[in-house]
Amino acid sequence: MARLTADGVEIGDGPVLVTGAAGFVGRHLMEHLKMGPGDFASDMSEDFPAPDGVTKLAWRLPALPPGSLGPVRHVVHLAALSSVSKSLGETLDVYTVNVAGAVSVLEYAASRCSGARILLVSSAEVYGSAGGRIAETAPIRPQNPYGGSKAAAEVAARQFEISSGLDIVVARPFPHFGPYQARGFALPSFAARIAQAVKEGRPEIVAGNLAPVRDFTYVTDVASAYGILLARGGRGEVYNVGSGEPRSISDMLGLLLGISGAKLSVRMDPSLLRPSDVSFQVCDPSKLEGLGWKRRVPVEKGLSELLRWWEDRV
Repeated sequence: MARLTADGVEIGDGPVLVTGAAGFVGRHLMEHLKMGPGDFASDMSEDFPAPDGVTKLAWRLPALPPGSLGPVRHVVHLAALSSVSKSLGETLDVYTVNVAGAVSVLEYAASRCSGARILLVSSAEVYGSAGGRIAETAPIRPQNPYGGSKAAAEVAARQFEISSGLDIVVARPFPHFGPYQARGFALPSFAARIAQAVKEGRPEIVAGNLAPVRDFTYVTDVASAYGILLARGGRGEVYNVGSGEPRSISDMLGLLLGISGAKLSVRMDPSLLRPSDVSFQVCDPSKLEGLGWKRRVPVEKGLSELLRWWEDRV
């Protein structure tokens, strides 16, 4: 029987493996793919929530896969060190996990999963700044170690396609957000600071550079895009994942403050500034939309969900 995602997309039968399943996208993706008995989810330890029946594995990349991991039909490789800010000071770790880790997953697929479909989740950080919406044909010009490591992982994937005949699709997601995202990222940090300030009766929050313009998508729409790419993505193709809607960091913070109803001032904190930052990075989603994907969750609704989640936890 064919497997259907939560939005009714048929990805075919057979076991699924999601790496990096403890991350905020992994949690939503497992639900979206309706994972259960026979499926696998891995992260650095087995201590993470997963749907009933999913076999949870500790796989600390770039180590070899656990012996209990059998062949699967679909692989979504999410596992990565994904903080741009941390990558500036942890470059060796970022390249080790993100490049050698991807190679470990690809070697597993090549040796144990003949005919599997692999979705390699890269990043829009492989691009640099651009004056308009970025298509998949744009030059690869990463401006930080995280983006460089993701570009290198894509090169490794292409080599495996040639040498091992793997069926690989690459996703380049633009910034996305939602519940469970780590506080070190911009939007969850804003939501947490707002919720904390309201709770404690403080009059202000701090922020870093609010000028960059990005393309933000809610996490459930990203999970939907990954399901569509598993089902319909072209072999060897690259797909941007994003809405195509430019919004500055300042605009996003303003929306969160408006949703909260709090009268808070914002103070710039120099310690939160990056040594370098991409000024404008917005997606051209035409290729993904051609497969039937569309954004379903408006930014305002997603931010409301994010703020509510943090309000329940501070």
